[in-house]
Amino acid sequence: MAAAPNATVILADLGAEVIKVEPLSGDPWRYGHMTPGLPPSKIPWTTYIQNRTKKSVALNLKKPEAQAALNKLVEKADVFLTNSPRPVQESLNHTYEDIKAVNPKIVYASINGFGLEGPDKNAPGFDATAWYARTGIMEELRPKDGDPVALPVGLGDLGTAATLAGAVLGGLYHRERTGNGSEVFTSLMQNGLWANACMMQSALVGTDPMPKFHLDEWPNPVLGGRFKTKEGRYVIIMEMNPDNIANLRDAFGADHLKGDERFATPQSRLKNAKALFDEMQAIVGTHDLETVKERLSKFGVNFSVVQTTAECTQDEHMIANGCFPEVEGADGIRTVDSPMQIFSEGVEKVKPQNPPAVGEHTVSELMAVGFTEDEIKALAEAKAAGLPR
Repeated sequence: MAAAPNATVILADLGAEVIKVEPLSGDPWRYGHMTPGLPPSKIPWTTYIQNRTKKSVALNLKKPEAQAALNKLVEKADVFLTNSPRPVQESLNHTYEDIKAVNPKIVYASINGFGLEGPDKNAPGFDATAWYARTGIMEELRPKDGDPVALPVGLGDLGTAATLAGAVLGGLYHRERTGNGSEVFTSLMQNGLWANACMMQSALVGTDPMPKFHLDEWPNPVLGGRFKTKEGRYVIIMEMNPDNIANLRDAFGADHLKGDERFATPQSRLKNAKALFDEMQAIVGTHDLETVKERLSKFGVNFSVVQTTAECTQDEHMIANGCFPEVEGADGIRTVDSPMQIFSEGVEKVKPQNPPAVGEHTVSELMAVGFTEDEIKALAEAKAAGLPR
């Protein structure tokens, strides 16, 4: 529902012409902004992250004449990418074999929840289930003595989208080298396992699960310790270099800890982790966030504020890196830049374009592959194609 469409956003940002084939009613995520539990808005914000810089052709693929129209588009395409489950591909005649018969050099890309083999290969999959819960990530992130944490919307989908886009680029490179098309694939489950690969590799060699800790039980407060400021905000400190403990101490003027044998060496700090956490929390807790940021930055401590999503949209550093480009023709609405960057002479990322209306390009794209206006009108009357609304 999201991973495959977002893979094509990445490709569109890199300059691909992307024709989105969707039902006559539009793909469901166009209406995600009205989903209970998500941030309510009159602006269909989900479509900016999923449909920008694309063309829309609305086809009812349950109709044979719509399948024929799809094949006409396929004839001129470099890539065919689908998120249809395998049974749907088979019933609506767009498996790899079907598409390859139309265009032998096509790069055919697909995705599902749980992979191509095994008892769950045709099970429905969302990132909350296939990427998050099934792969151990949900349990790894469950707090000590706490309930499982809900997944932020799309977190697994967007990472998986980058994998799928990369697979497409690999398929295109293979064709450039050999002249042959190919089938490329990924699944939400495999991407979740990859995201959890550190803990998964640990389990594969037979170690016990990573223990869970309350904040004040963290075994190394200077490496992954989280501390609460005066107004209830949090910072995380990741000071891997043991020689930098003096920087951390001096940042808060903790002269009373100089010479304290409990914290003199990495080994003693591990042995006295709870006491060290208490000392650090007592200091951080007396200052507001701005003071904490200023002091840690001044002394070169490796840290980060636990930012809100809204704060990220105003983050000076993220803005300087072009993370939130403006969507052309969208009255100042910004979007999130895709993660792939290519720096070369003559290469420039495409500026995000306004998402298309459902079926906005049905007429122009079908005419481009040989349909007449009368033929397109007949498709529309048969409810095989949708025209702009």
